[in-house]
Amino acid sequence: MLLQKEDNKTSVNIRAYQPGEIMLNVGRFSEAIFLADGNVTTFSGAAKFENLTIEELENALVEQPEVLIIGTGEKHQILPMSITQCLNEKGIAVEAMASRQACHTYQVLVFEQRRICALIYP
Repeated sequence: MLLQKEDNKTSVNIRAYQPGEIMLNVGRFSEAIFLADGNVTTFSGAAKFENLTIEELENALVEQPEVLIIGTGEKHQILPMSITQCLNEKGIAVEAMASRQACHTYQVLVFEQRRICALIYP
């Protein structure tokens, strides 16, 4: 059996999630955040997942990731098919899920050193 130490080289890590708040190693956030390239920014687009547009996502995606994870808040919500299709046509896999699961999935993919971005609503 081969054992390998996990080494996360990103500067931002998700520590915990609770409804209404995302806790990172760099602070607590009660608004939507965008994680990319080891950095976090508050999301300047729609304040609620229900109002998210493809234009806002395209503006946030400066570099093309392999995967975009979208945390929809406390409960799972379905991403409009038009947004999914548009991103898939650009070669970006997109998954929407409840924010608790999105936080976990993001951390797993970061440790695998995948090119990943995440938009997480608290």
